[in-house]
Amino acid sequence: MAQITRCDGVLFRRSLLGSYSWLTANRDKVNLLNVFPVPDGDTGTNMLMTLESAIEEMGKEDNNDLAQVAGMVAHGALMGARGNSGVILSQILRGFSQGVATQVSVDCRQLAHAFDVATAVAYKGVTRPIEGTILTVARKVSEAAISEAAKTDDIAELIQAAVSAAQRAVDDTPSQLAVLREAGVVDAGGYGLMVILEGFLKTVKGQEIPTISRAAQAPAPTETARVGAYALETPDEGWGFCTEFLIESPRQTFETVRSELTPMGNSAVIVGDDQLVRVHIHTLDPGSLIAHATSYGSLQKLKVEDMTRQHHEILAHDPPSADKVGPAVAAPSDGNGFASVSTGQVGVVAVAVGDGFKRILQELGAGVVEGGQTMNPSTEDLLEAVNASGADEVIILPNNKNVIMTAQQVSGLCDKEVRVVPSRTVPQGISALLHLDPAAGLEDNSKAMASALAGVQTIEVTKAVRSTSVNGLKIKNGDMIALVNGKIARAGNDAVEVMDGALEGLKPDGFELLTIYAGADVKDDEAEKLAGHVRGLFPKLEVQVQRGEQAHYPYILSLE
Repeated sequence: MAQITRCDGVLFRRSLLGSYSWLTANRDKVNLLNVFPVPDGDTGTNMLMTLESAIEEMGKEDNNDLAQVAGMVAHGALMGARGNSGVILSQILRGFSQGVATQVSVDCRQLAHAFDVATAVAYKGVTRPIEGTILTVARKVSEAAISEAAKTDDIAELIQAAVSAAQRAVDDTPSQLAVLREAGVVDAGGYGLMVILEGFLKTVKGQEIPTISRAAQAPAPTETARVGAYALETPDEGWGFCTEFLIESPRQTFETVRSELTPMGNSAVIVGDDQLVRVHIHTLDPGSLIAHATSYGSLQKLKVEDMTRQHHEILAHDPPSADKVGPAVAAPSDGNGFASVSTGQVGVVAVAVGDGFKRILQELGAGVVEGGQTMNPSTEDLLEAVNASGADEVIILPNNKNVIMTAQQVSGLCDKEVRVVPSRTVPQGISALLHLDPAAGLEDNSKAMASALAGVQTIEVTKAVRSTSVNGLKIKNGDMIALVNGKIARAGNDAVEVMDGALEGLKPDGFELLTIYAGADVKDDEAEKLAGHVRGLFPKLEVQVQRGEQAHYPYILSLE
């Protein structure tokens, strides 16, 4: 093989495709090793999806300009980053792009410099860096690259030195992190980075990348040994929820967003700049985190995963033996060397009225059909939304009792698998969406989302349109009424008065969070004044304000 003395955009693109193929073949191995920061078994998948997003961004055509290609890769990785290791990987790629700067191609010394900047940016992105992780492996790689660049002009030799350093660093991770020693494994994120570098090296050397898994450097599980996630017990409080989202054009500076969100959970990796912020946090209370984050701006690509449930699903199966830890099935290529991988995500269609509610549901990943109490959507409306979802399995959230039966008709009218989670209010639907697990299937998600409905109490404040008598209440046309979970509970002349009465009846001290969704005709200062009033009545209750912008209902409250 002829010596390669410069890395340009074409070589970088093709080598990154090789990394993607090699990580695809080793994804299950990486997932099996995943115990830190929590044993949720998805590090390989998250890194693969992050790399997939990066590759999609750089397109299918060769581009000789390394700076341009590296910039596209960095942006794609940030937009598609998933999980702790995925976000850190995005920062490695971002730092590499910064290290390349404006250069069309780089020699060994310049490539080593790009590796060094990549490590620095990755460390900076983590609030509390932990050694014995992907960060340590990245640092050892950059150190080896700088050392090797002083001795060679051959790009392949430099990458070989980087891979060897990664392998040694991965093998050392159990000596640096107690949880790895306890579980009998090496660090999954570090192992994943090593696999990415191996794929890069194979491409540079012109080697064929097989679609089978490599022999594991890490201790492999046996029929009797319980290692990895199988060796760890779930803590009493659970592992919490892996919560991720993007904030585009935040109203506050990046440093403000980072400093205010970091204390709201663990394993916080908050990266980006004043134009785009990527947030990854593990928290026991994703609702409060999301509610606070929306004060900075619109949230995109929001994902909430129950890590306790993921760990329990792993423990429900017998530990695989070494010969059962097979490779991921190679995905079909699109003809350009890029294998497309399906996430298997379940689609969601939700019914709502009000621009604020629609925006919230869309940010949580649902397709929205216009409709509500005074404007029920048709079966055809829901069917069109299901067919447009792009998913083979779809959950419908009716968010109104009068829409449930309509939604139940959709399943028999299309070829997709459809389930109806019978949410009766939009707040119930929002809570259900927070329990959607992209890694789970239709049945598991339907059950989890349906179970979430019971934890939400909804109060709707509106005006009576006729005189009547309900549940012993005499209601006059024009009275303000408060409905609790769809049933009239209070009536009177004042909206705040009837709301207070409905709240008292629900004994709010037994709940943690109250969200006030302000209607279209309610001004922001009016909603904040109401929130202050409620905080005065119930000081133990956390109170948040959101813009539902719904018609006819000045206030809709969600108690959880």
